[in-house]
Amino acid sequence: MRLIQKKKFIGAVVLLLATALGIIYWQIKEKPSEQPKIQEEITILGETEVPPEKMIAYIKNKNPGTKLNCSIEELVRLYYEEGKTEGVRADLALCQAIKETGCFAYGKDVIPTQNNYCGLGTTGGGVQGVFFATPKDGIRAHIQHLLAYATTRSPRKKLVDPRYILIKDKHPEIFGKINTWVGLNGKWAVPGKNYGQEILNILEEAKKM
Repeated sequence: MRLIQKKKFIGAVVLLLATALGIIYWQIKEKPSEQPKIQEEITILGETEVPPEKMIAYIKNKNPGTKLNCSIEELVRLYYEEGKTEGVRADLALCQAIKETGCFAYGKDVIPTQNNYCGLGTTGGGVQGVFFATPKDGIRAHIQHLLAYATTRSPRKKLVDPRYILIKDKHPEIFGKINTWVGLNGKWAVPGKNYGQEILNILEEAKKM
C-alpha cells in the first residue's frame, strides 16, 4: 500500500515539474521581442526606441560645448520629427550625426555653419561637402539620404538632399538595397569598416542615460 502511495506521489511530482517546464518554455517562445537583436538585423527604417530626452542628455554629457546653429533640444526635436515623417529611425540617425561630427565638435573638413550632420558630399582632403541654409534643411537631407539607401519610396517632404538623385540614378546597387545600419559599412563611408557597428554602439551608450 505504501509503495503504491509512494509511486503516486513521485508521479505527481514529475507531472508538476513537467507542467512547470512546459509553461516556462512557452513563455520564452511567445516573447521573441524580449530577446536582444543582433547588430546585423537592426534596420534603418523602423520605430525609434530611445526617447529624445535620453539623446539630449547623452549629447550634453559627451559635449557640453556643441558647435550648433540651434539648441541641442531643437536639433533632437527636428531629427525626431523628420525621422517620423519618413519612417527612419531618428535615434540612430542622430547617433550617425554624433559619429560624423564628433558629437558636434567638428574639427575636420565639415564646419558647423554647413548644417551638414552626416558628411554629405565630403570625401576628405579638405572637401567640405554640401552647405545647408538651416539645421532643419541639413537634418531633412540626412534623413532623405538614409531613405535613398533603405527604400525606393520617394521622400514625403520636398527633396533637399542634392545627392539623393545621384544615388537613385547612378548607383542601382545601393538605391533601396541597404536596409540595415551594418549594411552601410564601406558604402556610406569608405573604407568604413565597422561604420554601422560604431553607430549602434553609440545608441547603446545613449540607452544608459
